[in-house]
Amino acid sequence: MNEVLIAKDIRKTYKKQVALDGVNFDLRAGEIHSLLGPNGAGKTTLIKIMATLLIKDSGKVTVLGYDLDKQENNIKHVLGYVGQDTERSAYARLTVKENLRFFGSLRGLSKDFIDQQIAKLSNYFDFNGNIDKQFNNLSGGQKQAVVIMRALLHDPPIIFLDEPTKGLDVIIAKRIRNFLSDYVKKEGKSLLLTSHIMSEVEELSDRVSLINKGKIIDTGSPDDLKKSLGIQDFIELEKSSLPEDTYKKIKNLPTVALTLEKHENWYSFGVNDLLDASEDIIKVLRQDNVKTGFRHSAVSLEDAFIQHVGTLGESFEV
Repeated sequence: MNEVLIAKDIRKTYKKQVALDGVNFDLRAGEIHSLLGPNGAGKTTLIKIMATLLIKDSGKVTVLGYDLDKQENNIKHVLGYVGQDTERSAYARLTVKENLRFFGSLRGLSKDFIDQQIAKLSNYFDFNGNIDKQFNNLSGGQKQAVVIMRALLHDPPIIFLDEPTKGLDVIIAKRIRNFLSDYVKKEGKSLLLTSHIMSEVEELSDRVSLINKGKIIDTGSPDDLKKSLGIQDFIELEKSSLPEDTYKKIKNLPTVALTLEKHENWYSFGVNDLLDASEDIIKVLRQDNVKTGFRHSAVSLEDAFIQHVGTLGESFEV
């Protein structure tokens, strides 16, 4: 499969609290692979270990054939890493160009190479109009773009981004996602993305690893993970106006394959044939003289996560 990164049986504990419990993970050449999980699931711990920023308790990591335990410096040269602390990732009173030139020089890059990279990355981000602005005068999304450009200055083949759109407004987050997708495809890079935003992961990812409580639950393409539910759609009925007996009758219909607790105020019934299932459910509602809220949704990555974990939790965005 041409893996550029392989992590095997990674374990990490903080003061008796297990952060990673035997995680296995790989990143393939030219792909975007996302770690999807709620806050505290272990995403940042895993990515920091693989980025040489945190020491694991046990396990093995290789990046482009380099052993993390023996060749840490080699790995640092082939990685571009963006964490969650944007404000501390650049000097406030320097311009964008001055910041990028400074951090590029720290990596030993030539001025000509740095300027070539600044020009290329500015074009990708449509950032040329802001390149001479001071960092502290930029918006939150513009600052995040600068931090990403800094991580890509040395043209690394592998990129780690830890929740790169966290806290950004919808439009700016969309622009960053567009950049990432375009850059990875055109430049032939491999990207590891951590996120708790379902829609972002589903839009960007070639593969997704579902992580919760320090364990990788399942890995596959977004479509494969959705197909693992064995259904196509959900029919949802409002709980407050659906009697228990009626709920049980609908749950046991042959056209209803499963039920999930997706939303606090709605029952979600998984079905394969939307038309037949709708007719069956409406028939039961009419027989029981029940009027209730009725809506439909296609299977999503969120549903796959709930099916595997049992609950969505409060720290997800969709």
